[in-house]
Amino acid sequence: MGPGDGMSGAGFERRARRVAYENPWLRFDVHEIVHPNGLRGEHGVVVTAGASGVVAVDGDAVLLVRQARFAAGAPVVEIVKGGRHAGESALDCAKRELREETGFRAERWDELGRGFEIPSIVEPPVMLFLARDLVRDPTPPEDIESIEVVRMPLEDMLDACAGGEIDDALTALALLRARRHLVDEEPVPGP
Repeated sequence: MGPGDGMSGAGFERRARRVAYENPWLRFDVHEIVHPNGLRGEHGVVVTAGASGVVAVDGDAVLLVRQARFAAGAPVVEIVKGGRHAGESALDCAKRELREETGFRAERWDELGRGFEIPSIVEPPVMLFLARDLVRDPTPPEDIESIEVVRMPLEDMLDACAGGEIDDALTALALLRARRHLVDEEPVPGP
């Protein structure tokens, strides 16, 4: 159960909700709540249509993107990710975003689960995918996007996450899950 259900699995009780702001991409809800400890309070939640993130593997390299992010005040290196369109599945969103942001499509897709961007205030989680067997298939990016593709080996990207050069938390989570998925698939050497 989420914030919209009256009672959450985390023990919060919602007494009322009002929309404080809304645009085509998100809504900001203000909830009057009772905390699990019984205290009353107010809590803000950013609600989106959902988003997908993609770890794209191309041979021995992974493709990330560098793009300017307003709230960060700087370019950020991150997985391919973006918001879902109305009626679009999480996988279809991932496929569209991969083409728009990198100019590739993938022949093979695996789900990597979900990840929360900021679980205390953003609903819903981002669905994560591993894309492989890439084929060049460019499509124009959105008019407002200025994106540079960053290509490097997965282990170098994980080192960059640990060292702070890549500092997007959802990217670090997705890369760790992709690595686990890829390692689990490796055949065990025989005698």
